[in-house]
Amino acid sequence: MRKLALTLTCTACVFGAFGVFCRWIQGMSAFEENGLYKPGSFWGIALIILYLAAFGAFLGFAAYFKRRLGLASPPEYGLATAGSRRIGLPVAAVMSLLLAGGGAALLLTAGSEQFAKLLRVLALISFAAAAGFMGLAGASGRSSPRGSALEAGLCLAGALPVAFCCFWLVVSYRQDAATGVVWSYAPEIIALAASLLAFYYVAGHAYGRPRPFAAIFFCEFGAFSCFVTLPDSRLIALQVMFFALAVMQLYIGLQLTANLRPAEEIGERFPGALEAEGLAEPAEPESDEPMLEDMGENAGDEDDFIEVTDEFLGDGPEQNK
Repeated sequence: MRKLALTLTCTACVFGAFGVFCRWIQGMSAFEENGLYKPGSFWGIALIILYLAAFGAFLGFAAYFKRRLGLASPPEYGLATAGSRRIGLPVAAVMSLLLAGGGAALLLTAGSEQFAKLLRVLALISFAAAAGFMGLAGASGRSSPRGSALEAGLCLAGALPVAFCCFWLVVSYRQDAATGVVWSYAPEIIALAASLLAFYYVAGHAYGRPRPFAAIFFCEFGAFSCFVTLPDSRLIALQVMFFALAVMQLYIGLQLTANLRPAEEIGERFPGALEAEGLAEPAEPESDEPMLEDMGENAGDEDDFIEVTDEFLGDGPEQNK
């Protein structure tokens, strides 16, 4: 599965590179000097096609893993993202520091911006989200039984990036509420919404509601969408935070894909896991028709049966009085 995981991650990076290029050209050629969008711009159409192609490609990957290969994921987050801790933890630490560094820069530079208070709150929440991501990475390869302290910690760690994306979505809406040019803010809204759904489904493992294929799909699409926003004009701190979100989702998507296994193997190792993921085959409904008693192999043919007449049965209860 490592080869498939690398293929999926590289596909997201390729789509992201094309997205950055299209958005960059669009920003230079598709807007008037007064900020209005030029209707019918080729690069806007190209970007829409790229979004649809990426959406279809990642959806196809998820469907291929689930339907064609018959794969499933371990139900616990630590086992679903198991890997080399010697490599994974330093990489995750760099990503967490990147997000926290962007938050620190935003805290220092947001004073002159509109909605400065909201941006500073966003910066503070980014520290919590970075810590939550590091907590998720630290659980890699570790079992978290129901009711354990590790499970409680994972629930908290999984909720922090979700809260961060939710609040950032609110801030973005407030900043662009008066903007009439959809193309000026649409990629940012799409990126934040996809990232929110990605971390929501990732947190489902910690809460006992794993949806690995939805998590993989939204991680890849969310990373691609975050890359598309990078050519936009905004604070450098927010750019760093968008990049950190993108690589975090690539990291989690890579781990989830690499740990997929045949559904039969998952069902044997983790009883009830397939039911939790909605992969178990539905049980056949019991028939209401009465079952006939098996008379055995040597019961004889129809001609060998003896017909019992009324002479032996009598006329019923009245005769027995």
